[in-house]
Amino acid sequence: MVVIGSATDSSSPFGKRLAANDKKTRDKAVKALGKWVSTKKEFSHLELMKLWKGLFYCVWMSDKPVVQQQLSETLSSLILKVPRSSVMDFIATFWQTMCAEWHGIDRLRLDKFYYLLRRFLFYSFRMLKENDWDLEAVEEYTNVMINGPLNATSQKMPDGIRFHLIEIYLEELEKSVDVAHSGEVPTAHVLAPMFHLLGHTINGKVFKMVAEDVFESILKKTAAGEGEDSDFEDETDLTVFDKDEDEDEADENEDEDEDMAEDGEGDEAEAEAEAKAMAEMETEMESEDGEEPSTTFDYDLIGIRERLATVAADEETVEQNRRKVDVLYKAYQDFCPLDEDEDDNEGEDEDEDEDAA
Repeated sequence: MVVIGSATDSSSPFGKRLAANDKKTRDKAVKALGKWVSTKKEFSHLELMKLWKGLFYCVWMSDKPVVQQQLSETLSSLILKVPRSSVMDFIATFWQTMCAEWHGIDRLRLDKFYYLLRRFLFYSFRMLKENDWDLEAVEEYTNVMINGPLNATSQKMPDGIRFHLIEIYLEELEKSVDVAHSGEVPTAHVLAPMFHLLGHTINGKVFKMVAEDVFESILKKTAAGEGEDSDFEDETDLTVFDKDEDEDEADENEDEDEDMAEDGEGDEAEAEAEAKAMAEMETEMESEDGEEPSTTFDYDLIGIRERLATVAADEETVEQNRRKVDVLYKAYQDFCPLDEDEDDNEGEDEDEDEDAA
């Protein structure tokens, strides 16, 4: 069980107040924190680690769905106030804290932390948007995710967080930018953590989720947006896994969050009511903000196709994943065929390989 008192060493001058039992004290600390973050020029890594420790317990202590949701919004939006020189470390220490504390979260508190992860991902994308999707910033951010919660091999990263991020990655990306400007998003670069998972995970469930919830989903969204102009007819061509394939493995990798319940896990009806309230408020907030995901988001299909080819050919790609990545690549190739110049270049490369052999 998590010991609330362990937050007392958090970042001065906010640590004790952020984790206080009194809501008014916590609210004042959060309000002061926003001003402090926006005026401070630089943060040390230790300061940020202590700060997120205190903020974690601030969320832990929050009651009532409305309060929890408002707090998640406030804390996540701090990403836009942190100085550029520290923002990536601010993001990295958030994920480091979440991953370190995740197994101590009881089932009744999971929903509010899932919502916090969702809003934090959204504001991370919004930060990249405010930086005009600068490729250097995008690479810095995706490296944070690859080395953190979406690392394919680290045992320190909870699968519960991995699964949730995979499920919501496209949703939050689509919410972060107007559809009219979605073509400006370098999606092949933003999806770098997903390519990393495709190539390096040995968890069949993780691979399947990335293939279906990210890459197959992009094709289906694009095809739906093109309507009658689409040549895409048979969705079964995009299915990387057979229905029954890896069924046993999926059972073995069942979300470990189900095993987190502690002695005081409480009434299941109360948990369901809490989850329902959170879902309703999230839908209401998205509706008010006009941030509903669009099926016509302009994904860089050619760039994604090329990255899939790179993953399939990479010698470091897990062998059991290679064939399946190639299936995804061919699905993208069928959807957006190589043009004549690319065909010629590909043929020249093959001839060079043959000559070299």
